[in-house]
Amino acid sequence: PFTATLYPLPGWIFGDFMCKFVAFLQQVTVQATCITLTAMSGDRCYVTVYPLKSLRHRTPRVAMIVSVCIWIGSFILSIPIFLYQHIEEGYWYGPRQYCVDRFPSKTHERAYILYQFIAAYLLPVLTISFCYTLMVKRVGRPTVEPVDNNYQVNLLSERTISIRSKVSRMVVVIVLLFTVCWGPIQFFVLFQSFYPQYQPNYATYKI
Repeated sequence: PFTATLYPLPGWIFGDFMCKFVAFLQQVTVQATCITLTAMSGDRCYVTVYPLKSLRHRTPRVAMIVSVCIWIGSFILSIPIFLYQHIEEGYWYGPRQYCVDRFPSKTHERAYILYQFIAAYLLPVLTISFCYTLMVKRVGRPTVEPVDNNYQVNLLSERTISIRSKVSRMVVVIVLLFTVCWGPIQFFVLFQSFYPQYQPNYATYKI
């Protein structure tokens, strides 16, 4: 809702605390979502590769502990946003107030943006891709060595091919959705920070 107000309203009207709090909460949510999606991929991979062993560890208590750790970690890692987000005076057809982030130095800003790119995009993409690739390979491997070419091979091959095909499609969809939906803004922010000659303009702001 607060992001939507940036378009009809001329500037930020909710005060300095809400400027910090809203940006902080948005960052926490994004961070927790990426880590949760990565953890879910690891969980599915663990179940697929070690179906029996996983029964001892995949309990509601473990799930609760992991979820709490994800949210606590996301809150801690997002603290810089709360510290360095504030209101600045500007002018756009009259005096306006804008909610922006201002780090102590360009080095601090680049370090945080690089961390955010790695933690919230690159590592999740690599981890998700690795986990689901491992799942596809494991699903496609027969659990029983065939001893009768006319029975076991024919019985397992069609089922294995069907399951592997479904898992492969799921892998492609999940990885593509995460990469395409989250990638452009990550690369743009990274480029904007590390390319000194770049000059922000209204066209790129709208995109």
